Amino acid sequence: MRIALFSEVYWPMVSGVGVTLLRLTEALQARGHEVRVYSASYALPPGQPDRPEVHRSPGIPLFLYPDVQWAFPRMRDVVQDLARFGPDVVHVVTEFSLGIAGLKAARQLGLPVIASAHTDYEEYARRYGVPWAIRAGWHYLRWFYGQAHRILCPSRIYEEHLHSRGVHHTALWSRGVDPEWFHPRFRSEAYRARFGVGPGDLLVTYIGRLAREKNLELLLRAWEDLAPVRGSAQLVLVGRGPLEEPIRRSELPAVHVPGLLHGRELSAAYSSADVFTFPSPTETFGNSLLEAMGSGLPSLAAAAGGVLEFATHGRNAWLVAPDSASAIAGGLERLLADAALRRRLAAGALATARERSWDEVYDRLIEDYRDAARARGMTRAA
Repeated sequence: MRIALFSEVYWPMVSGVGVTLLRLTEALQARGHEVRVYSASYALPPGQPDRPEVHRSPGIPLFLYPDVQWAFPRMRDVVQDLARFGPDVVHVVTEFSLGIAGLKAARQLGLPVIASAHTDYEEYARRYGVPWAIRAGWHYLRWFYGQAHRILCPSRIYEEHLHSRGVHHTALWSRGVDPEWFHPRFRSEAYRARFGVGPGDLLVTYIGRLAREKNLELLLRAWEDLAPVRGSAQLVLVGRGPLEEPIRRSELPAVHVPGLLHGRELSAAYSSADVFTFPSPTETFGNSLLEAMGSGLPSLAAAAGGVLEFATHGRNAWLVAPDSASAIAGGLERLLADAALRRRLAAGALATARERSWDEVYDRLIEDYRDAARARGMTRAA
C-alpha cells in the first residue's frame, strides 16, 4: 500500500506521537509499503539530512506548547505532491493545520481518510489554564473526526471517552513494545555510575516529556518529602520539554536531568533503573510505561487514563491516586523499601510486555487502512 501521514509532529521532534509515527513509518517500509509524511519544519540535528519520506511545511511555535510547530502548509504544493505520491489512504494524525490540509487534499483528490486520536485535550486544557476551550474544542473535534472513515484510538479507555463525546466510528490502534530495544539485558553499571549510583543503591527514573501535564512538579515534591527515608537513592528524569531547564537550574538534591537519550543509551536508561515512576494522569495510552515494563522494571503510575488498559495494581505496577504528591511519596517509599514487591511487579511487567507485539498492532492497522480504501472504492462504484 501507499500511505500518506499528516502530522504536526514527526522526527526530529520527540514526543509520544512523533516517536510512534517514526516507528510506524519504519515498520510499514520494512513490510514493503510506501509512506509519505507531511509535517512541519523543525531544526535538524547537526550534520544530519532530513528523512527522504518527509514533505515539510513552514511553521511557528505553538503558543501553549512551543516545542510543537504550528504548520502553514501551502495547499497547492501539498496537493501536487500528494497527487504525485498517489496514496491508497490518507491518515490524518493531528487535528491542527496539517490535519486540515490532509482532509482538504484528500477531498480534492478523492482519497479515503483515516484519522487517529492521541491526546486528551480536555485534560491538557485544564492543566494549561484554558478550561473554557473544552466545549468549543469538542464541537470542532466532532466535525474533524466526522470527515474520516474511522478514528483510531490508542486504548479502549480513550475510545470510550470519545464515544461519550459523540464520536462513535472508532477502532483500536494500540501500542506494542520491542524487546530488541527494551529488555533487562541492557542494564548498565556504567550508566548508573554517571549519577553516583553504586551496586547497592537504588535508581528511580522517569522517561518522557518534561512538561506540566506529566505532573513532574508533584513527583519532585514527593521526592523532597522522601529525603529523610530515601537514603542514597537517586532520581533521574530523562527527556526534553519546557520543564527541562527549570528543573536542571533548581539543582535539587539527588535529582539528575541528562536530557534526551536515543538508541542504546535510551535502552540502558530504562533497564538500569530499579524503579520507574510515571505520575502523568493525562495519557491516552502510556508508551513509556509499557517500555519500562519491557525493560523489567517495577513501576509506580497514576491510576488514571490509558495506562489502566494494561497496568494492574499489585500485579505489574503500583498504582496510586492521581494528582497527589503524598500518594506518589507513599508509593515510592513502599517500592524503595520492599525488594520482594519490586521483584514481583517486575515479573508481572515482563509478562505484560511479552503479550504486546508490534506485529499484531501493525497487522490490525494495515487492515484498517485496507478497509478504508475498500469503502472508498465501493462508494465510487455506487
